Parts: sequence; C-alpha cells; structure tokens
Amino acid sequence: MATVSEGVQAPDFQLASTEDESFSLLARRGRANLVLLFLDNASGGTDTEIATSFRDASDIFRSVRATVIGIAKAELDDLKTFQSANALAFELLSDDGTVAADYGVRVRQGFGPFSRERFRRSTVLVDRTGVVRRIFRDVDAGEHVNEVLGALDEGL
Repeated sequence: MATVSEGVQAPDFQLASTEDESFSLLARRGRANLVLLFLDNASGGTDTEIATSFRDASDIFRSVRATVIGIAKAELDDLKTFQSANALAFELLSDDGTVAADYGVRVRQGFGPFSRERFRRSTVLVDRTGVVRRIFRDVDAGEHVNEVLGALDEGL
C-alpha cells in the first residue's frame, strides 16, 4: 500500500547511486524540483524508451530547475552499464524495493511460483520543499516525458 500521496512530505530515503556516493532525498531539499523516475529493472525495452526520452529532454528539465533521478530494482553495476549504454545524463539509484514500497511502486505480478515482484513504472514530482506535487502511475512510455514537463509548467 502506498504511503505517499500528493500534497504530503515525500518520505526520505538514502540509496546507492551511480555517482559513486549515497543519494539522500533530504540532502537535496531546497536545491531543485526532483523528478523521481521509477523504472522496473533498467535492463531494456520500455525502461530504455522512458529513460532515453528523459535524457533527450534533459536541457528542458534543467531550464525549469528540475533534476531527474532514476530509481530501479537493479544492482549498481547493472545500473552503471545501463546508464553508459544509453548515455543517460541523470543519476540512477539502486533500490532493493524498500523505497518503492514507500512510494507505492512495488507490486507483485503473476500467481504462485510464477509470480515476481516488479516496480510499476511511475514518476513522482517532489518540489524544492520536499512535498509531493504529482504522481504518475503505469505511465505510457511514448507520452510520459511530455506529461511530466506539462506538470512542471503548471507551477511546480
């Protein structure tokens, strides 16, 4: 069950980062709006399509003072490979599922012995004060970056 909702303080977290240091949400407060981009496992397919669309719009995100942060259920070495292979200009964080659970992103798919845990592809916009302003769930890869940019234009 999601513990995060729009209009409340975003749950703080600390995760390993592809920038070779720990990322703390609390430490980023006051700097810029954050776009928390939850990817399933950052290994290809839809995750690549979404990540590269955000990469391609990186100048626009910078111009509206927003920082994109990718979060995936993957080992740090795998995230570094994914980041390099796709020339991603944003930081990726390795989550064991704890942060995903706090943000309502962790789900179980399938039944019985064939079920697996995965991340719902979701994006959470957090303003400079640490308040959740928008939540996008089960996003459409083709249109999502435009949805997020539109939400940032609406006064975040």
